[in-house]
Amino acid sequence: MCKYSYYDESNSRKPMYCSLNNKLCIYSQYCVKVGRYIDKEGMENCFMALEELKKNIPNDANFVRFVDEGYIYVEVDDRVVKIKDTLGNVTNYVYLKKVNGDYQISLKPFIEKQITKKSTRAKKNV
Repeated sequence: MCKYSYYDESNSRKPMYCSLNNKLCIYSQYCVKVGRYIDKEGMENCFMALEELKKNIPNDANFVRFVDEGYIYVEVDDRVVKIKDTLGNVTNYVYLKKVNGDYQISLKPFIEKQITKKSTRAKKNV
């Protein structure tokens, strides 16, 4: 069950509502056996819940849509990219770095190494 859904116990059919918009949940259906609304397939892809999750990710991070068979599917520039999961323990977001056309993933922001030049002052001959 979605963490944003709740039942209206005052109604005899106990409809399932979404707490994000206070409307009937579109991923619920009435079950005669149970006598109340239950969640149906596809609830994990609810647009409202995904948008709420996106609000809580850091600025430089990318949203992870889902994980499947050793790959993660990450939103990058309004598209979804399939990336090999090298972490194994992915949360709702990852940090990406593109290297030679491939993405590297991390749970922490990448730190750019800054190259500092050593000062080379020429010695004056006296």
